[in-house]
Formats: sequence, structure tokens, C-alpha cells
Amino acid sequence: MSFCQTNAAGANAAAQTAQVPAKPSDIMQPALNNVSHTMAGLNISRWKAPGEVRSATQDNTTSIQHDLSNTLPGLLATADAAPTQVSAVFPVYRNIDALYDVLLRVSQTAELAAPQNEANSVADALHTLESARTELGNMIVNISKTAEEEAIKLRAAVQQAATVQPAAPAKTTVVNDGPAKPASTTKKKKKPVTPPATPPDQQPQ
Repeated sequence: MSFCQTNAAGANAAAQTAQVPAKPSDIMQPALNNVSHTMAGLNISRWKAPGEVRSATQDNTTSIQHDLSNTLPGLLATADAAPTQVSAVFPVYRNIDALYDVLLRVSQTAELAAPQNEANSVADALHTLESARTELGNMIVNISKTAEEEAIKLRAAVQQAATVQPAAPAKTTVVNDGPAKPASTTKKKKKPVTPPATPPDQQPQ
């Protein structure tokens, strides 16, 4: 294979790879794994906060872990099966958005009450999740734009096809009255002209 052929093959492979849409799990899973690992490493019972604050934070971390283990896997599987459909991907974004709000509350409490290493760990998980959420949101916007462009092209194609379609020819109605009558070839005979009668007084003597 020549150098040019090798470059052409590489370019084609790159183009095909670029056309394959990213899966939502490819975008979100690293951040979700980080969040799960961070929540499991927190020792909230030793945070310097009132008991009700520690209890609320523990409830939040339990809710996060439940969402990561039970809700998101099914949503991600559905989105991965149809990564170019907004209806399949958007539920993941909506869930991540709610998850982010809960993690933000945990992070705010950690900044005030947790040991520095735990506070930094939660802040890092929050930042990573925010970045992944933004990327997923951009993916949804791109999907919407692509679908809109395809709809516009399809509408234009339909309109063009309707414009160039030839009109149906006008129907001609033929009335059949039977065979035409032949023209008459018989000439009417002229009546003989009768000379007028001679008056009596003009008769010869």
C-alpha cells in the first residue's frame, strides 16, 4: 500500500469515527464513579457540626449513592441505546441536574465542618460532575440542532418534489354517436317546365 493510500485509509477511518456519536455513559461515568468513591470515603459522624446537620448530610449522601446505584444505570442504558435522540438522553441530564444540587449541599456543609481532605474530595467530585453535566448539555443541544437541520432539509425536499411534479393531463370526453352518415350523392330531379296555355282569342283562325 502506498503512502497516499495509507493516508486516505486513515482519513476515512477518522471520518467514520467522528461520525459515531458519543455515548452519554462515556461522558458521565468517570464523574459518577468519582462521586460514588467520594461519598463512600466520607466519615460524616466526625464532622464538626450539630447532630441534625450531620444527619441531613448523611441522608443526602445515602440518596446520592442510591441514585448512582439504582436510578442512573437504567437511564444511561436507555440513552446509550439511542444517543441521537433527545427523548432518550434528556432524562439523564435531568437526573444529573438534581444529583448536582444534592451534592452541592453536601459540599457546602463539608467546607464548614469536614476535615480538609474530605472537603477537598467533595469539592473535586462536584467540579468533575459539573463539567460532565455541561458536556452532556452541549451534546443534547447538538442533537437538537442536527434533528432540526434534517427536518428543514426534508421539508425542502418534499416542497421541491411537489413543485416539479407534472400536472395531470386534462381529460377529453368523446361522445360516440355511431358511424357518421355518408353524404347523399342523389341529385334531386328538376320538375319539367310546362309552357303557359295560349289564350283562346290568340288561337290561329
